[in-house]
Amino acid sequence: ADVCAYEYEDGPSPDTDNVTFDLMRNHSSPWNSFILSFLLREFQARCVQEAWPIKKNDDYIEEALHERYKRLRTLWKNARPKLTAKGLMETPAEQEARLVEENLLQGKESRQATRRRNVGIKYSRRKAILDHIVATKSEVPDDDLRSWQWLQHLINSLGEHGMSSEESSVENGIENVLRVKRMEWRRNIDKELDIIDLQRILDKDIF
Repeated sequence: ADVCAYEYEDGPSPDTDNVTFDLMRNHSSPWNSFILSFLLREFQARCVQEAWPIKKNDDYIEEALHERYKRLRTLWKNARPKLTAKGLMETPAEQEARLVEENLLQGKESRQATRRRNVGIKYSRRKAILDHIVATKSEVPDDDLRSWQWLQHLINSLGEHGMSSEESSVENGIENVLRVKRMEWRRNIDKELDIIDLQRILDKDIF
């Protein structure tokens, strides 16, 4: 009623002391535009008052607010009851079960993405360490040069997907536990990988 009165009947503008979006519509509606403009002014005023070291222009903040609103609206839509396969509206219990399942799936996808990033970092770090060591030892041939070259060949052959990753889980609904996930097709080379990782600790000024 307040939204309709504001947009079509010259009613009062949104209450800035109790901001409430019209989630039925996107960010460009008159009601939501008013609120987002208000939040933009408040953000920039706070930036000046508290002398923040980094100041962003209005266009940047406006785009960030629009993206936040889109995510809020998506969450709100997903939380609303949906039609089941039988064409009936979800019961509260069915709605809760769906949201729990979606949350678990999202968490799994997030953990998989994190593992992929971590594996990529591990590979790049180990490759850089070995490239540096082999290049350094090649300048003045060392007795263990061939061993380091073998490790370098091993890491290059395994590639990014040959690195181990950590698999997280939740136990007792509280604690996140990280476990090393091993590939069945790869023989145990933990000792060899530990040798490489140890160099990063010993030569932390370089790596």
